[in-house]
Amino acid sequence: MGLTMRVVELECTDPLKLGEFWSAVLEAPVGPGKDGVNIAPRGGGEMRLYLVEERAPGHPRSRTRLWLNPVEGALEAEVARLTGLGARVVEKYWTNRSCGLAVVVLADPEGNEFCVESSDKEVAEVVRRFEDPSDDLDGLGPGPESTGFVGIDVP
Repeated sequence: MGLTMRVVELECTDPLKLGEFWSAVLEAPVGPGKDGVNIAPRGGGEMRLYLVEERAPGHPRSRTRLWLNPVEGALEAEVARLTGLGARVVEKYWTNRSCGLAVVVLADPEGNEFCVESSDKEVAEVVRRFEDPSDDLDGLGPGPESTGFVGIDVP
């Protein structure tokens, strides 16, 4: 047996408005749902995001975090794109400081937190360099004085 994850559901005050934000983030269209909106990343695969109106306004929401991983590009560029769409940086931390791999926690316009990790491309480059016996790994991670990312500020 086993389970397959098909839907992540988030409660929000305005599913259509927040759907526009997540549609831009995931570069996927907003579709109708029974009591909310659907967003199926990558053209309708198994996994989708479902936004529904708050069932108990005024009560704290669960702390559900989506974990997103850019395939191409760099984490820094993706965070810049997301903040340009209206996301806010909450915190950042290294997943592997010596390799320069990290996670940035952001919040959508309604305060739902989500995480963006170093891209598949960045991770593949680190793996390639470790597997190359002629690579001395100079410049792989951040400098010893670095405490964060250039261009990714936390308020």
